[in-house]
Amino acid sequence: MYVELKNVNKKFGNFTAAENISFSVPKGSLAGILGPSGSGKTTILRMIAGLETPDSGDIIIDTQKVNELSPNRRGIGFVFQNYALFRHMTVFENIAFGLEIQKKDKTFIKNRVHELIKLVGMEGFENRRPHQLSGGQKQRVAFARALAPNPHLLLLDEPFAAIDAKVRKELREWLKETVKKVGITSIFVTHDQEEAAEAADKIIIVNRGKVEQIGTPAEIYKNPATPFAAKFIGDAVEIENYGNFHGFKIENGFEKALIRPEFVRISKIEDEIYPYASERGTVDGVSFKGRSMEIKVNVRGKSFLAYHSLEEAPIFAGEKVSVLIYKMYLYNNEKVKLIENASLKNEQEFSI
Repeated sequence: MYVELKNVNKKFGNFTAAENISFSVPKGSLAGILGPSGSGKTTILRMIAGLETPDSGDIIIDTQKVNELSPNRRGIGFVFQNYALFRHMTVFENIAFGLEIQKKDKTFIKNRVHELIKLVGMEGFENRRPHQLSGGQKQRVAFARALAPNPHLLLLDEPFAAIDAKVRKELREWLKETVKKVGITSIFVTHDQEEAAEAADKIIIVNRGKVEQIGTPAEIYKNPATPFAAKFIGDAVEIENYGNFHGFKIENGFEKALIRPEFVRISKIEDEIYPYASERGTVDGVSFKGRSMEIKVNVRGKSFLAYHSLEEAPIFAGEKVSVLIYKMYLYNNEKVKLIENASLKNEQEFSI
C-alpha cells in the first residue's frame, strides 16, 4: 500500500475530529473520503499533508512514517477547494510557481509547464489571469500547478464544490482519466456521494471522526455495513412500522427499515403485475430526471421515492397507483440486513 493510516487520532479541544482512523490506499489509485460536514474528512486529509499533526497513530507514505516530516518533505501536491491561484499571475506563471521555488532552470520550467498545460487542456490560455477563467478552467490550472513539481501523492479538498453541476460532472470524469494517465496516487475529500461513486476506485465513509465503511462504490452501495452508511448512501427513506407493508414482518432486533427508490416499482393500477404483494398509493409529485421520472408516492401515510421508466405509461401527480416494495434494509444501532418481499418468494424472478 502506498498510503496507510494506522489508528490515527486528533482532537481540537473537546471535539474529536479523528478517532482510530485506519485505512490504506494502493499506489496509483484514486480514493475518496466521503462524509457529511463535520465528519472529520478534511482534518484527515490535512494530517496526511502535514498541515495538521495527529495526537497519536501513524501516517505512512511509501513505507516511510511521515508524522514528523514537514509538508514540503512529503512529496505531496495539494489542490484546494477555492483553487488558491495567484490573482496577479498568468496561467503559465501559476503552474511554474512551484518549480521556481525548487530553483529549476528556465528551459526545464518552460517544457514542464507546456507539458502540463497540454495535459489539462488549457492550450491557448497561458497568458490569461485567474479572473479571465471559468471555475472549471481555474480548477484545471490548480490541478496542473499541484502536479508541476512531480509529487508522489495528490490530495484534493472538495475539488469541485465551487463549480456548477454540469461542469462538475465533466471534471469528475476528466480527473479520473487524468489521474490514471499520470499514474499518481490520489485522495480527494467530498460530501457528494455521486461524486465519490463516479470518481473513486475506493471510498472511505467517515462520520463523527470514525470510519464507517471502506470499499468500492458498488460494494458500499449494495452492502452497506453500518446504519449510517445505509442511510447516507442513496435516497433511502426511514420506515418505522415496516411490518404493515405487504410481504414484510417485523424481525426481532430490527425496529426500523430503509426503502431506496430502486426497491420500489410504481405502475398504473390496470398494469399491476403482483396484486398480492403490492400496495395502493397516491402520487404526491413527479420530477423529470433525464432517463427516468422520479415519483414521490404516499403509502399508508409514509412518503418515499421511486423511479419510473419513460418507456412505461406516464404517471401524474394525484393519481392512485400500484406500489410494489420488493426489498428493504432493516437496521438497528449496529447492523444492517437486506430482506425481500416474502409475497414474491417462489414466484418468477422480479426485476425492474
